[in-house]
Amino acid sequence: MIIKMKPVLVQKEVWGGHKIKDNFGYIDAPDRCGEAWGISAHKTFSSVIANTSFKGMTLRELFNNNKELFGNYEGEEFPILVKIIDARDNLSIQVHPNDDYAKQFKSLGKEECWYVLDTNEYTEIIIGHKAKTKEELHKAIDQDRIEDLVNAFPIKKGDFFYINAGTLHAICKGTTLLEVQQSSDITYRVYDYNRLQDDGTLREIHKGKAKDVITVPDNRVNKIHRDRYFTYDIIQNNTLTKEVSHKHGDYIFILEGEGLFDKVPVRIGDFLMVSSSTEYKIYGTLKYQKTTF
Repeated sequence: MIIKMKPVLVQKEVWGGHKIKDNFGYIDAPDRCGEAWGISAHKTFSSVIANTSFKGMTLRELFNNNKELFGNYEGEEFPILVKIIDARDNLSIQVHPNDDYAKQFKSLGKEECWYVLDTNEYTEIIIGHKAKTKEELHKAIDQDRIEDLVNAFPIKKGDFFYINAGTLHAICKGTTLLEVQQSSDITYRVYDYNRLQDDGTLREIHKGKAKDVITVPDNRVNKIHRDRYFTYDIIQNNTLTKEVSHKHGDYIFILEGEGLFDKVPVRIGDFLMVSSSTEYKIYGTLKYQKTTF
């Protein structure tokens, strides 16, 4: 079964942009739309089924009530989340916990990967830090000097990064990317540039928890594919292709072009789920990202 998803479009007043509307055709996106949660069964935001007899049901409801479509996956929670992020301004310098730390909050940890969809001419990304000891790192955090220690480097469209839990990181202004992650919404902000929200308040900072989970000394930047939690492939389709979905389903984002998945029309910006162990055909010239778990 080929299931199209309607993403949840999330306003981020501090840093959200307009490319989710302009580049991917989501004309109902709010102003300063920062995220499109396209494949999500998370309790915070769950994407909605847009076709089939399940139309109108959330992915969370589908997962909880129709496990056969997911190969009778044994986990209690749908394990991945796929979303577009559009950063008009810098996101906070932040970190995510691993599974062991997040367990106390009844959540998964958060490892994630990024595929860069668009950048400005001089866009950078922050991944990792230069601190040699926890004392050095913690002092910089306490004194709001963490910018002095982060690793920042230029990026371009098509770059791929894997962000381990415990890695200090930030998406910087001018970046639009596709993020595949564990299904977790835990983020610990370390530094937010002392910016005010529309109501004049500062966003919450989580220095204590961030200190608990940041890896010191830092690991090297990881630009390679990992598959502990999920697999990640970029596929260029130019002719008729026959596929069989993974035991737990294939999860698709259309990066470029248009075509058909069986009889279901698709175009740039579409999110799809192909249910467990399904034979399907792909028609058209298109580029897509596929995740499995």
